[in-house]
Amino acid sequence: MERIRILVVDDHPIVRQGITSLLSNYPEFEIVDEADCGAAAIRVAESHTLDVVLLDIRMPGESGLDVLRRVRSIQPEAQVLMLTSFDDDEYVVGALRAGARGFVLKSVSDEMLVNAIRGVHRGERILSPQVAERVVQQLLSDEAAPAVTFDEDERQILRLLTEGASNTQIADALYISVSTAKRKLRAIFDKLDVDTRAEAAAEAVRRGVV
Repeated sequence: MERIRILVVDDHPIVRQGITSLLSNYPEFEIVDEADCGAAAIRVAESHTLDVVLLDIRMPGESGLDVLRRVRSIQPEAQVLMLTSFDDDEYVVGALRAGARGFVLKSVSDEMLVNAIRGVHRGERILSPQVAERVVQQLLSDEAAPAVTFDEDERQILRLLTEGASNTQIADALYISVSTAKRKLRAIFDKLDVDTRAEAAAEAVRRGVV
């Protein structure tokens, strides 16, 4: 199995060690290195091949956004997942526009963090529910959305999406096959006029469906 190569960037040793300890329990993950500042993160990016970078947004020296741009220029194929305590609008939108694939808060559960890493590695855009709501408010039109109705299965799927659930987890929760879960997801995407799981979760939060 090809492992997902990860760099953990955070200026707090306890946070870095906690993340590393958690991810070391998953054989699919390989912690390439840890970095306590932007300069150290850039040095790692220049010398190692990375798949996912977990990056805090506030650090000594260069800001997380500056580090994000540098890392993306060095390794365009690496996916950056912002992992931070700060969800200010300027941070969220700035990070996404600078190339971050995801933005999650440090308050997420261990399971949600692991699923977020898997998701961004697959090329999905991953947002914490609180962050998704802010993105919607920033990027979507203020025009009222047309009325859409959802059955109970669809509402449960949307709740699971906001928690970062995978297709397999959705299928298990609803006692359906993965192919049926995918079909139901596509129907939800069509109803909400969105293309991705993150957009569906964000739109569901905005409309008060979940």
